[in-house]
Amino acid sequence: MAYKKLRAWPGPCKSACSVPIQRSVGMFRLSRTQKSEGMLQMIRFKSLKIYYADIEFRYKSIKDFHHKTVHVEKIYTNHLKVCAESKAIAVGQALHSCIIKLLAEPQTTLVNSLANMYFKCGCISLAEQVFDEMPRRDVVSWNTMINGYLSARYAWDAFICFKMMLGFGFVPDQFSLNGVLKVCVMNGDLGGGVQVHGLIVKLGVFDNAFVTNGLVELYEEFDCYDESVNAFDALVCKDVAVVNSIIKIYGKMGKIEEAFMNLRLLLSGLSRPTRATFVNLLSAISGYESLKEGLLVHGLITKLGLEGHGVVENSLVGMYCSCGAMDEAFDMLLYKGSKNVMSWTTLISQFSMHGCFQEAMDVFQWLYHDKVIALDEVMLVCVLSASAASKCVCLGTQMHAIIVKIGIQLHKGVGVALMDMYSKCLCLEDMQKIFQQVGQNCDLLVWTTFISGSVQNGLPMEALKYFSQMLNEGIRPDAVACISVLTGCIGLQATEHGEMIHAYVIKSGNGSKSYVQTALTSFYANCGCFDSAEKLLDRRAEYDVVSLTTLLSGYAKFGCSTEAFFWFRKMLSEGISPNNFTLASTLNASAKSTAISIGRSLHSLIIKLRLEDDNFVASSLIDMYSKCGAIEDAVYYFSSTQNQDIVVWNSLLSGHAHHGNVEEVLKTFDEMQICGIKPDRITFLSILSGCSHGALTDRVMEFFYMMRNVYGISPMVEHYVCVIDSLGRAGLFRKAVKFIEALNCNPCMLMLRSLLSSCIIYRCSRLGLAVVAKMIVLGGDEVATYALFSKLCATDERWGDTIKVREIMKKKVGQPKKVGTSWIESTSVPS
Repeated sequence: MAYKKLRAWPGPCKSACSVPIQRSVGMFRLSRTQKSEGMLQMIRFKSLKIYYADIEFRYKSIKDFHHKTVHVEKIYTNHLKVCAESKAIAVGQALHSCIIKLLAEPQTTLVNSLANMYFKCGCISLAEQVFDEMPRRDVVSWNTMINGYLSARYAWDAFICFKMMLGFGFVPDQFSLNGVLKVCVMNGDLGGGVQVHGLIVKLGVFDNAFVTNGLVELYEEFDCYDESVNAFDALVCKDVAVVNSIIKIYGKMGKIEEAFMNLRLLLSGLSRPTRATFVNLLSAISGYESLKEGLLVHGLITKLGLEGHGVVENSLVGMYCSCGAMDEAFDMLLYKGSKNVMSWTTLISQFSMHGCFQEAMDVFQWLYHDKVIALDEVMLVCVLSASAASKCVCLGTQMHAIIVKIGIQLHKGVGVALMDMYSKCLCLEDMQKIFQQVGQNCDLLVWTTFISGSVQNGLPMEALKYFSQMLNEGIRPDAVACISVLTGCIGLQATEHGEMIHAYVIKSGNGSKSYVQTALTSFYANCGCFDSAEKLLDRRAEYDVVSLTTLLSGYAKFGCSTEAFFWFRKMLSEGISPNNFTLASTLNASAKSTAISIGRSLHSLIIKLRLEDDNFVASSLIDMYSKCGAIEDAVYYFSSTQNQDIVVWNSLLSGHAHHGNVEEVLKTFDEMQICGIKPDRITFLSILSGCSHGALTDRVMEFFYMMRNVYGISPMVEHYVCVIDSLGRAGLFRKAVKFIEALNCNPCMLMLRSLLSSCIIYRCSRLGLAVVAKMIVLGGDEVATYALFSKLCATDERWGDTIKVREIMKKKVGQPKKVGTSWIESTSVPS
């Protein structure tokens, strides 16, 4: 904000040309109002109280009207307030011209109303001009500016205005202090808020309920709940607003008894509980998951006659669902015959959050077919989100059909929800069709959803292409869009593209955001650019568990176990408690380095942190023990795990397959089916791998066709490789070739390498040479291809060809191969 030099009020003027005019708001020219001394203006506009206020000026001349009216300034003030509420800028500027023309020295109250009117109409510069030209200012004038900037979200300008107010010697009142506390919240400035708290104590205003409420909300924003409670306890004369705020605080702290104690404080005669009281209390009960207390509060709400309010009803639905009583929530709405769309939407959302996707769809179908309520876009988006979470394309297509039947346009909300649903259901073509239908309505959110969907469906190059197209169309991507593309660059290992996006993020001013820095660190770490990742980490003000885990997992991914252990120890030395992802990544590093002693130490830490029941950690522990050769420990830990989901079962299957325990693999699969766990792609990959290494070719083919025909799972490349490897190990080359030829697409390099390895074992050079030729045609001009070709030549004792192939390999590599190293754990220290 640039305050101009103070100057005197201009007083009456012969022309209205000096009145500030902002043509962008479409005001009518003032000269038209001055063509005739007699005028009749009828202004109709809608006020904020949702009713139409009619202002009618009936007078022969503005001058006569001015002289006849004793309380003219009061009338002007009232009219300016209505203009502010209804954002009638043209009428407000017309009134401003009258004030300048007819009032030599308007009262400060009237000028404050003028500034407030301009702020409410969004004309910040005109409000500043009115303030700068004020001959006399009072505290209300400064409050008008502070609150005006605050409503326009110019938080820094509001804070500067408050400091200038103090500099000019004005003593802030409760409204000034409450406003500047809100400014500190908006700026994320806890330090500034603490300074304002000190000023409040110095001025002796700490026993003001309005100011205390601002302090409570300030400390709540920064999770400083104890300070909020201290500010509340220091207040002697409490009102309902501040009690409502502290109930909300106690709910977040998990202190349900203290929340009820403050409810009793209101009921004892302090004030009648409001809707906000029960909304905050029900929110606290939802976090506490105490149905008994919830029923008591519901009874009190009914007694006070507040049950019919939409926001209270919505909170009741949320409370019942959070306590696991979703049937009671449905019965409550059904019994009341509720027509509140938001309450039904909340119920459907809660069904989805609890994994009851079919129930969510059933409720929606009933509402739709029985025409219980009028469906809105929010509900449709909610149901589409449930379909996306369930990854059930059938439910999603049903919703799509209903949307088409209703005739709802694919605007931002519904269109984005449909794209997200098809993306998560892996229906890329349908997602692209929706994107094309949205057409001209493509904004940043639509583009970001489409780019993210392309990455999720394994098309990172497409994501990069559409990101570039979005830039060409003049749409500036935000941090979320950039993070989505960075994720795609990780899959491509496209370091150059990622660095370009990094440069754009810095240029757009988003580089300082914590989650953006974490995403960039993840990109560099997962692409093996550890120097860049560590530089980003060192630039942060302080380490956090997410950023350190990101770097640690990158080291573990590339087998750099020593570096991963170093950063894990650094995390502990910094006093940062590792989470389940941190421990899983460190266990992965232990598994790759077969450092079982470190793995056991991590297991002890997991027990200490009470994370042994976390499925993500459990699967990593089983994987670590099996890869370190302690399969018995893996089985023992699996049997002690309480929540055995598909991920945990897959870890055990993979461990048995890794050790070649074919019988245990098949036995574990049978037990898994008995427990009602539905197998997925990873399950069958472990089974096929185990049977292949166990020379059970018939079982390999049996499980492969079972996966496709019985469970409807589309095979991945790795599944095909297992089948080809099994046939090749058995020497069934004709079947292997027929299997490859039966594919609907060209075989990938992994399949051909698997077949070539079998040709080397059986010295089948004729087929092997054909496979090598096919690999080179498909672009397999890689060192690994020539290494296998060299071995094939060596099996036929064609040493001349072997030497030639090795010469080609040296040219490809460009430098001699590093000598392989290994390491073992030792309890003794060498002398």
